[in-house]
Amino acid sequence: MRLSPLLPLITLASLTLATPVPIPNPIIEHDDLDIRDLLEARQVTCRSVHVLFARGTAETPTLGEVVGPGFRDNLIKVLPSSRTLSFAGISYAASYLGYLQGGDKEGAKTMATAAANIAKSCPSAKIFLSGYSQGAQVVHLAAAQLASSVQSRINGVITFGDPYVKRALPGAMENRRKTFCNDGDKICEGLPLVTDPHMNYKSSWDPAARWVAFRV
Repeated sequence: MRLSPLLPLITLASLTLATPVPIPNPIIEHDDLDIRDLLEARQVTCRSVHVLFARGTAETPTLGEVVGPGFRDNLIKVLPSSRTLSFAGISYAASYLGYLQGGDKEGAKTMATAAANIAKSCPSAKIFLSGYSQGAQVVHLAAAQLASSVQSRINGVITFGDPYVKRALPGAMENRRKTFCNDGDKICEGLPLVTDPHMNYKSSWDPAARWVAFRV
């Protein structure tokens, strides 16, 4: 699914309006190429807030449909106007086999590398890891790969429909964690059954965004 740009186009006509036109918080869209840029520390463009998000199994790259776009859009609405945002979708296979194997290893490596490079290149940035369904597995695997110095830079971990909801995160990240699991979501119970509750996390978009905004 191709994402439409969210940065406003300010026309000459709008400049003549008597009432000032509010400008939404700036956001930097990330596609696969931008994710690859995050894997090179020298190419990282720093923002106030960096969110690394992994989509669920079989979802459209790179943000998916169930959580990613809605979470991002709500975060744009609630972030302080002084903050800039990078919301990057992790590029990985998101195959059913990957879920059955406990999460995609390459996706986890990509997320961990990107987080480490942001931490190195952007000392004042707030960094968040997030994922839905198998993407939550990717978050857990990535967190385990981070050096303690990078773990301490992670300001929060947000998962949705998390198969590993009962597993602790390493180090201080366990105390900076927010998990959303709907009643009746069998994936959260560790069962490979996709039910309606697993496919509907719309009600979690806003509280997740506000949880992040409170920490920046």
